[in-house]
Amino acid sequence: MKVFQYIYYFFRSLYYRGFINTFRLLSYEGKYEKLLGINTHSIVNLDKLTLAGENTTQNHHYQGASYFILFSIFNELPLETKSFPLIDYGCGKGRALFVAEQCGFTHLIGVDIAKELIEDANENKAIYKKKNPESSIDFLFEDATKFKIPNNACVFYFFNPFGEEIMQKVINNIKESVKLNPRNIYCIYLNPKYKAVFDKNGFEVFYTKKNKRYLEGVIYTLSI
Repeated sequence: MKVFQYIYYFFRSLYYRGFINTFRLLSYEGKYEKLLGINTHSIVNLDKLTLAGENTTQNHHYQGASYFILFSIFNELPLETKSFPLIDYGCGKGRALFVAEQCGFTHLIGVDIAKELIEDANENKAIYKKKNPESSIDFLFEDATKFKIPNNACVFYFFNPFGEEIMQKVINNIKESVKLNPRNIYCIYLNPKYKAVFDKNGFEVFYTKKNKRYLEGVIYTLSI
């Protein structure tokens, strides 16, 4: 099954991104797994994992976002956001947060519904910290809809981790946090299948990452 998934995503990338961009994405994979000392390559389905919430079609499989896209999109955020908490919903094995720290973010929190993925993330963290002893990353085994948002968190990251219903619940929590503690926030949404949720909830587009035929992601902003 996983072999077919890899083949599918490879040819899908060729179609949407073209050969040069697909080659660039693939070259970043090996380079940064080795450089950071982590293992986040695999595609993992949730059907046999221990979950903190209900197992529904709203919960999507784990797959790490492209290193190339992660570096490029994190560097589009305002510099002042880097000293505030960044939350990764559906963090999986932790790839996005390790990259975010390489981009200068200093307080990182990953939330995932799958216990085994959080265990993998913490194993990666143990190896990563040998080269980066000042690292501040926390991985939490928790239902995203029940996660208590720090009152100064200002960046929220999503790589299509769940469906529209859960996304709406999480957005409601984010908006409530901003209402209680007014501040500017930014939401990174890669592979934005349910971008209409952000559009109808008053978010504005801050930055768009497009690649040939494919919308890689959107950074939204919101202030109340």
